[in-house]
Amino acid sequence: MFFSALLVALLATISQWWFFAPITRCMTYPLTTGLLVGIAMGNPMLGMLAGANIQLVYLGWINTGGVMPSNTMVAGIFGTALTILSGANPRLAVTFAVPFSLIGLLMVQIYQSVNSFWVHRADAALVKGDIKKIRFLNYVPSLVVALIVYGIPAFCLVFFGKGWASGMLKMIPASLTTALEVVGAMMPALGIAMLLNYLGKRNLVPYFFIGFFLTAYLKLQIMAIAIFAGLLAYLVYLNSKNKTVELNKNQEGKKIRRLTLANRSESAQPLSKENGVEGSQATAPLNYHVRLTKSDLVSTWLWEQSSETAYNYERLQALGLTNMMISPIKKLYPEEQQADELKKYMVFFNTEPHMVGSVIHGIALSMEEARANGAEISAEDINVVRTGLMGPAAGIGDTVQQGILFPILASIGATLALDHNYLGPVMFTSIFLLIIYAIGYWMFMYGYRKGKKSVISILKSGLLDQVTKAFSIVGLMVVGTMAAQSNN
Repeated sequence: MFFSALLVALLATISQWWFFAPITRCMTYPLTTGLLVGIAMGNPMLGMLAGANIQLVYLGWINTGGVMPSNTMVAGIFGTALTILSGANPRLAVTFAVPFSLIGLLMVQIYQSVNSFWVHRADAALVKGDIKKIRFLNYVPSLVVALIVYGIPAFCLVFFGKGWASGMLKMIPASLTTALEVVGAMMPALGIAMLLNYLGKRNLVPYFFIGFFLTAYLKLQIMAIAIFAGLLAYLVYLNSKNKTVELNKNQEGKKIRRLTLANRSESAQPLSKENGVEGSQATAPLNYHVRLTKSDLVSTWLWEQSSETAYNYERLQALGLTNMMISPIKKLYPEEQQADELKKYMVFFNTEPHMVGSVIHGIALSMEEARANGAEISAEDINVVRTGLMGPAAGIGDTVQQGILFPILASIGATLALDHNYLGPVMFTSIFLLIIYAIGYWMFMYGYRKGKKSVISILKSGLLDQVTKAFSIVGLMVVGTMAAQSNN
């Protein structure tokens, strides 16, 4: 039991200590952690079933702007562990998980509040020119805090909790156990309702009923419905795209100002075709004496996956992004200038970090490279662009990733898991990670190549509305399938 407790404590620690997002991203979801806790505790099937039941409650869960409505990391790991310890019906996992998730809110508040101290230590280190300390402050103190706040309680629950959990269940009257099972069966309906409230635009609601009746009357399984929905959504997307192209042709010659992103240098200086940043060098291309290589860009993108390691209430992603910029700053600037250049990244910053938000860091690198080569770009110019784009990027990224992509894949994965199929959580985790990081990498490189205008062009094109509509169709049909299956 000691080894199991140690493994569960490790899972609990890294569920909040986001040291490398491709590893830790899905640790926020009970569907993934339920199976992992089950493996650690020697009962993977019960762990998977418990995690899937818990996940259904949080299908409509969205964490935006640094605000966490409930702690799904704690709900999934602690709720699953207690279910396995007590040998309870996996439907009871929900009744264990929800109270843990509320306690988890206090835990995340402690974690993010304490992490604010390391930001000030980082400020002091840069004043002294001690760049190496930034990496230490980003990773080590936050690990210690996560271990204390999350790891130790998880270890104690597993190591000391078996007798307590079994005794607690024996003390519960049979009538109350039945009532808890009824509540547990109702809670997934709440998760589906939350999701429908988010996706259910009036003109798209019929797709929910299409999914429902395809399952209820034709007895199609969720994977078949998902494939059918994906093909249907693609046809709708192509039709919308063609209409947009036709509309743009009809409006040729008309100037429509849909979006502007002004900063103090934009009105005075034209755009450089070479690097996509603004400066007086646009008419006379810069003579680049130092350049970032492809390996520099890839390395920076990988460091960006630690942007939320020391996530804190005061400046959110600032310390992680300063850590991200250490390598390119060292490449671009002389040693005596490096600490001063890093200071600009220690300001408040928060956006969706994995998909669309990564385009901002590509743009910043493009501007930083031009600045290092003599372009008239100030530190203020770079931060004006970064802070100006973080809101729109978060709006797009959180909508597509957490509001559409996640519930579609999690719905399919949870349904498969409840059918005792291990493919459910494995498929959800692998496909979800592949999609968001493939898009994130492309957006990062696109931002570097095109500069600030890249995000504006995406917003003006109407592409977001078309993609969102297509994903919503898939989501509604999958949720309709789940409603039909639960009705049976």
